[in-house]
Amino acid sequence: MTGGKLYGYAGRILRVNLSKAKIVEEELKPNLLKFYLGGTGYAARILWDSLERGVDPFSPENLLIACTGPLTGTLAPCSGSVEFAFKSPLTGIFGQTRAGGSFGPRLKYAGYDFIIVEGASDKPVYLSVVDDSPEIRDASHIWGKTVHEATDILLEEVGDPQASVACIGPGGEKLIRYASIMVDYDRAAGRCGGGAVMGSKKLKAIVVDGDHDIEAAKPDEFYEAALEAIKAVGKQGRGSLGQFGTVGGLLGLNESGALPTKNFQTCYYEEAEKMSGEELARRYLLKRRACMGCPIGCGRYVWVPSGPYMTPPHEGAEYETTDMLGVQSMMGSLEPLIRASYLCNTYGIDTISAGNAIAFAIEAYEKGLITDEDTGGIRLRWGDADACLKLLELIIERKYIGDLLAEGVKRAAEKIGRGAEDFACHGKGLEVPAHDTRGTSKSLAIQYAIGNPRGACHIEPIWSPMWDFSRSSLGLGELGLPWPPPSRFEETGVRRGEACRLLWLYGELASILGICRFSMQGGEDEILTPARLSRLVSALTGWDLSPKDLIKISDRVYTLKRCFNVREGVGRKDDRLPKRLMEPLATGPTKGQKVENLDMMLDETYEALGWDKKTGKPTREKLKELGLDDVSEVIWGG
Repeated sequence: MTGGKLYGYAGRILRVNLSKAKIVEEELKPNLLKFYLGGTGYAARILWDSLERGVDPFSPENLLIACTGPLTGTLAPCSGSVEFAFKSPLTGIFGQTRAGGSFGPRLKYAGYDFIIVEGASDKPVYLSVVDDSPEIRDASHIWGKTVHEATDILLEEVGDPQASVACIGPGGEKLIRYASIMVDYDRAAGRCGGGAVMGSKKLKAIVVDGDHDIEAAKPDEFYEAALEAIKAVGKQGRGSLGQFGTVGGLLGLNESGALPTKNFQTCYYEEAEKMSGEELARRYLLKRRACMGCPIGCGRYVWVPSGPYMTPPHEGAEYETTDMLGVQSMMGSLEPLIRASYLCNTYGIDTISAGNAIAFAIEAYEKGLITDEDTGGIRLRWGDADACLKLLELIIERKYIGDLLAEGVKRAAEKIGRGAEDFACHGKGLEVPAHDTRGTSKSLAIQYAIGNPRGACHIEPIWSPMWDFSRSSLGLGELGLPWPPPSRFEETGVRRGEACRLLWLYGELASILGICRFSMQGGEDEILTPARLSRLVSALTGWDLSPKDLIKISDRVYTLKRCFNVREGVGRKDDRLPKRLMEPLATGPTKGQKVENLDMMLDETYEALGWDKKTGKPTREKLKELGLDDVSEVIWGG
């Protein structure tokens, strides 16, 4: 901000009350911007201030906040992100989910940094934020339609084919607790059930576009910083990530004994080559796709042109989907996997949670905990692709056992009982994704237990094994990142807690600034290091923010999210791993690996973070250091 003018921001919030059918505009608060910068940082403060403890995520009192950051929609590489923040109906704690595409940039071009949706409509509606005329419109004619169908209709209705649509499918309408918000047809903001929050508010979609400019405080300096950053990140587009997408790493993970298989019983799949990025590129890839402003292009546009699994062209089959929907259930072929991915996208449910639920159900069936009567006659077996697709349809339709699985594996296991909890793989209610605490690295064990404010997720704040599995410094050496230990399986005494803290705070910057995490994961010469981010943000906003300053802001945001969860009752007692992810791996190169000293690793990490070891709360001293004295009064008392 120079002379009272905000640079890098649209400067406005659109607040939409669906209960009153009322829209108002608000100005961004400069004092909060300097404290939280933007994105989920600013949104976390809004959620902290707005929600009472114990609010039902499906109640009108819950908020859905579409968030951008200062870098969103600018020349900075990989700045096509949008984040959604809310209280999660799947976990009951802080929820956030990201999508690429063009929604984030087009929201800023429409003249807004955030949309805050509150209340709930009596009838289906959608929000049009196009041509400086935000309005709530009737959506009765598209309620019940798939994401692809509804998106086609909405783009025609608003008369702007370049607009971006964030839409839910029948999954969100039916309140499947891991329903996605789908952006630009196939970009999934999949985790934590944001689509179900939209469904509870009868909000089918948000359509955005406009022609407002984003101004830089120092245009020439910002241009030079952006050009240098694009050249660096663009190297990834010429490597494996660009050539094969995220699924290009599948074979390497399998060879390392780090590919979750058979509901996390092992981390090695004998038929991995049939599910690889190379096989996808050879037989089913139509072209690469990239989000707005991305020089990498990791998206895959795929199809199955004929046969029993015929699937129309769509964006899909990235790594998480391929492992969770394909490898975990041992499909053994990409064609049914591509079909399953398409169904999840167009009906609007998270592929990670859905795949986890299907693998859980197969094991429960195998153990006799669910029967043919529960499945409607479907015999669930490992490697039976047709049975998996039928079960996915039951989840989408909320029929038979699918109705229970739509509640998430935590609730399903509690309902089934009789030992089902022992192989329900979730953290704080969020289904574990396609990376394992034992086969990958022990940093991931800490991340699943405490590192992610939204539960067991590998990518938010960042993929911690970049440090000890991939052995990359990420440009964090000058900020104190320890050198990784000789083995990724060492647990204590190797400064793992210190490393995790710094990695997480660096990763948290992605959702604050509005960029994709792939631009921050890789070799130091091909990513947005803290130094590069400092140059970009300082030139854009006019605020002189060093790498240390950015990490301090990130620490404040990360700590506030933890406090949100503490207020909801989360503490050290909840910072656990599922039993399955503590057991020795059954087969493969990492056979016998297990997590042995979780509590000692937690102690080290709590100390590094400034959290009380007994309770898991950020200490009074830590909160004072971050300027969160008012938050301290809530979680510790006055």
